[in-house]
Amino acid sequence: MRVYLPPSYPRPEAAGRRYPLVILLHGWPGGDGNWLGEGRAAVTLDSMIAGGSLPEVIALMPNANGGGVLGRSMYLNAWDWSFSIQDFIVRDLVAWADSALRTRPERALVGLSEGGGAAVNLALRHPEVFGACASLSGEFQLHKSFGLAAVLGPDPDRTRMLEENSPLLYVDRIAGSARGQVIYFDCGLGEGDWLEQNRAFDRRLTALSVPHTYREYPGGHGWGYWRVHLRDALLAVTARMRWPGRRAGGETAGSRRSPSVPGVRPAACRAPGARPAARGSPRAPACGAPPPSHRPPRRSPPPRRRVSPAKISP
Repeated sequence: MRVYLPPSYPRPEAAGRRYPLVILLHGWPGGDGNWLGEGRAAVTLDSMIAGGSLPEVIALMPNANGGGVLGRSMYLNAWDWSFSIQDFIVRDLVAWADSALRTRPERALVGLSEGGGAAVNLALRHPEVFGACASLSGEFQLHKSFGLAAVLGPDPDRTRMLEENSPLLYVDRIAGSARGQVIYFDCGLGEGDWLEQNRAFDRRLTALSVPHTYREYPGGHGWGYWRVHLRDALLAVTARMRWPGRRAGGETAGSRRSPSVPGVRPAACRAPGARPAARGSPRAPACGAPPPSHRPPRRSPPPRRRVSPAKISP
C-alpha cells in the first residue's frame, strides 16, 4: 500500500489537524504502485493543493489483487471467502487509516477501469462509509469474463455476485441514499462498449433523479486518459469537503500551501513489502504503525483467510 501525505501533515503547527481521506483504486492487471507511477497521482495532488483547487487530503493507494488470474479480484469478496477485498477496502483499510493517520470522516473513492466501477459500487453499497465516488472508464454492469473462476465460483453464487455488485442493476433500490452522495464518472469516446454502459448508467441516474456528473472526453482506455482526468475526479469528490480558506461556492482565498524547502517534505510514506521506488527516486519514509486492535473480529464459519491492511513500520 502507498500513502500520500499532504504538505502540512508533518508540520508541528498542524499536529492537531485532521484531513479528508481519498482512496485511489487501481485497475486490472495492476497494483498499489500504478497511481503514483504511471498515474503521477502525487504530482497531480501536489499541484492542485498548491494551486488552491483541492483541499489537503490523505490519499491511500491499496493493492487489491486477489485470487483470480493475474491477481484479479474485481474488488469483491471471493465466493468461498478465500480472499475478501471488498471487506478489506470498506472496513479494514478505513479502520487502519482512522487509527494510524489523522483522518476525519470525510471519505471518497476514486478508481480507474475495474477500480472505477468498484469505486462507485462500494460507495453506493456503503454510504455510511463513503460520501463521494468517482469512476474513470468504469464498468457498471459486471459480466462473467476472463480470470474470474476463483472470484465468482459456480452458479448460483456467480450470477448472484455479479448482479449484487452491478450498480446499473441495483441503483433503483438504493436511490434514496445515493441522492445524498457525490457521484462522478467519465469515459473516453474511444471506449466502445464501456462508453455505452456509462451512458446507460447516466440515463438510469437521471431517470431516478439521483444527482451526478457524467462527462465524455476524447481518448481511450489508458494512462494518457486517466492521468489527465484524475483532476476532474478529485475536484468532484472533494467539492463538499471542508477546508481552510474556502469561500461559499468553492472558491479559495489564494494558495494554502506554505513555502517549503525542496526535498524536505515527504510526499508519501511507504508500507513494508511495497515495491521499491524506481532507481534514483527519493525513498519515502515509513508511516506510523496501526494499533493492534484495528482489525475487526473474524466472522463465524465458513472459515476464511481475510485480507488485512498492510502493517506500517515505525
